[in-house]
Amino acid sequence: MFGFGNPAKDPLADARSAERWLASFPANDPLARHGDLLAELGRLAEPTAKRTPQRLEAVFFADAHCGAMRKNLTAQYIEHASRSSKIEHQLWSAMFDLTQAFLVTYGAFAHEVSRHAQSPKWQQLLPELLGRQIIHLGLDAKTRLYRYEQWIPAKWAELHGLFSLACTRKYDRAQLLLGPGGSATTIEHEYLVVLLLQLMNAGNMTARHLEWVAGELDEWCAALRLSVEPSTVT
Repeated sequence: MFGFGNPAKDPLADARSAERWLASFPANDPLARHGDLLAELGRLAEPTAKRTPQRLEAVFFADAHCGAMRKNLTAQYIEHASRSSKIEHQLWSAMFDLTQAFLVTYGAFAHEVSRHAQSPKWQQLLPELLGRQIIHLGLDAKTRLYRYEQWIPAKWAELHGLFSLACTRKYDRAQLLLGPGGSATTIEHEYLVVLLLQLMNAGNMTARHLEWVAGELDEWCAALRLSVEPSTVT
């Protein structure tokens, strides 16, 4: 799982560096980059790390190209997790750790965006950052549900806080190329997907059932919109 590669001196310096670095791993083994990617994301999330707009774009690129890895891990989990607790733990941890690494790194970059409120370079990346944070919270929720784990209140607060910020900035319905294969989506849509996944969970769905539901949610939520109503007359 923790394969090898020939990483550049700073593989996540910018999107082009990330592309070259990820291309250096074996094409037929998407899991080979798993450990190295976690390490690089961890370095970017450190308090002393130098975070720039170019590095955030590199993280976006890496995130977009992890689709095959996530799909591979999910398929292996569904097919083989029941064989032994050790296999289940290894596969579940690989999925969970990948999502947590992106969430922690994105959280560090979100702090940089808030510190550079007057910087157009930082602010233009905020819609995609918010969208990817919400998508990863959805992945976090689904992975936990594989083990019948419920979100704690802090996770719900994090999700609602991100969507509230998107609404405040009027980013919630902006078209973002974050969907499967780079298809268009919106922050509102991804937020609804997470809410519906949690709503449909009855506490007894298997990983296979959850994955089927998750695969249908994009279509089921396509026509849904949220309406904002005042909590009081005033």
